[in-house]
Amino acid sequence: MKNANKQVRQEAERGSIVQILVEWQMEWMPVGELRLHLLRAGYQLSDEDLQFHLNYLERKGYVETKQLRAPRAGLELTAVRATARGVDLAEGRLAEETGVGL
Repeated sequence: MKNANKQVRQEAERGSIVQILVEWQMEWMPVGELRLHLLRAGYQLSDEDLQFHLNYLERKGYVETKQLRAPRAGLELTAVRATARGVDLAEGRLAEETGVGL
């Protein structure tokens, strides 16, 4: 039962990530901003859990990530956005995805 609850929670977390990014209309969002949106939605994810979800969603083709760097300022951050496939998933135009709860 514990594994089933964890699986449902993870699917809901991934669904929230996709939904948040779709609401940003496929624009790049810093991962820190995504984390704030997830907190407001009631999901407090560790860095490892968030990275796991982003890797999963990227491999499925629902999101894409990129590293942004400003070497002179010594800044680096990761940005993420929904793909067209992610929009189709969120809007119900794809077959139900068992790993993403929407």
